[in-house]
Amino acid sequence: MRRTPQQWLTLFQTQSESHLSVKQFCLEQGISTSNFYKNKAVATSTTSIAPTAMTSPFSQIHLVEPELKNTKPLHDIKLNIGNVVTGG
Repeated sequence: MRRTPQQWLTLFQTQSESHLSVKQFCLEQGISTSNFYKNKAVATSTTSIAPTAMTSPFSQIHLVEPELKNTKPLHDIKLNIGNVVTGG
């Protein structure tokens, strides 16, 4: 028996909702498992799935550079190493 794409989609949905294994479902429906999987692969590749919007808990995080207070420009910093003074 030849089935339309819509009939196959209905069968895939029915099998999913039946909670039967594909093997058991196909046995009860008189369908070979290879035919079931072949048509499912075709249906899956031709069925367009609309993208869903996903939200992330991280989407609300804003990175901010730290505020530097009372810092001197690097050329004014003196570095003491023992008795040696280096820098400007």
